[in-house]
Amino acid sequence: MKLPRIMLTAPSSGSGKTLITCGILKALKNKGLNPASFKCGPDYIDPMFHGKIIGVSSKNLDTFFTDEDTTRYLFAKEAKNADFSVMEGAMGYYDGLAGISTKASAFDVASVTKTPVVLIVNARGMSLSLGAMIKGFLEFEPESRIRGVIFNNMSSTLFPRVKEQIESKLPVKVLGYVPTVRDCVIESRHLGVVTPDDVENLQE
Repeated sequence: MKLPRIMLTAPSSGSGKTLITCGILKALKNKGLNPASFKCGPDYIDPMFHGKIIGVSSKNLDTFFTDEDTTRYLFAKEAKNADFSVMEGAMGYYDGLAGISTKASAFDVASVTKTPVVLIVNARGMSLSLGAMIKGFLEFEPESRIRGVIFNNMSSTLFPRVKEQIESKLPVKVLGYVPTVRDCVIESRHLGVVTPDDVENLQE
């Protein structure tokens, strides 16, 4: 499929996927582009955040409910009218059915749609050990599809040094970082307790 796209995923929930996905969608809008957004799995809350940012509804992609051809069709149907598509993973990248399979995981959706993946890693409390974590995700499956990394909760002074070390040791690009910003947090939520309307100044 010749449709520009990326998936943003993470080692686990609570890593900052939704915050960074919304930030990238907003940046694309600010550049005058028309982005489409997608969420892996049946989650309906994260698509509400996406929709609040881009002004149109976000869609779900779920390889449990749809076969591979149907999943690709549903993606292409929405993505064909967009300049760029952003998918947000669910839970940890490889976490699928019953917690013991990659079926219906973000990895599965990325594989079915042949989408390049950016791994968002919460860097709080780590430095070079981040490389070991990333290496594990790169090598867990023969084709992880992970092409880039974004660090969340990393300092500006540490970033260039960690970037240099990881890019020298691993076949992945370190694309950037997000510092710890206390006023810019989307809290973890359970069963939709927090929705976009509950977050003041979400656009800002």
